[in-house]
Amino acid sequence: MFCIRLTRQFKLSRVRQLHSTVNVKNENKVVSETSKTAETSQSTVNKEKVDFVTGTRPPMHAVSSMDKRILVWVKRFPSIDQVPDYVSYQCIQHAHTKARIRVCFIMFFLGIVICVAAVVAGKREAASGKSIATERVKWYMEIKKKAEEEKKNAENVQ
Repeated sequence: MFCIRLTRQFKLSRVRQLHSTVNVKNENKVVSETSKTAETSQSTVNKEKVDFVTGTRPPMHAVSSMDKRILVWVKRFPSIDQVPDYVSYQCIQHAHTKARIRVCFIMFFLGIVICVAAVVAGKREAASGKSIATERVKWYMEIKKKAEEEKKNAENVQ
């Protein structure tokens, strides 16, 4: 699926290059009466070649259920039921780009909210007297007490 999409995009870029080279070749020429008739015949031939390569309608993309949800989320279509089975590549690419940007903004926002929550929680614990150092000291004291109790139990048993 991904390979097919890449090959289609490569074909589209080659068609774009063909369009750009046709326009550049015609822009650099000096126009005269005799060249106008030659240009019109060449431009019709070039247009026929381009139409043969690209076709009259743009290449279409088969829409999956996830693509339908993305198209509705970016408001290209009002509902999932109204999304057609085939959409142009430009439409789906613009929708994916907008969705990617929205997801990035959501992730930025969530990251900021989580950082603020961590700062607030840290300040609360610092105000209550908890810190990593005090927790570590308490843990070591518990371990020492358990070790002493085990020694006493071992001595009493013998």
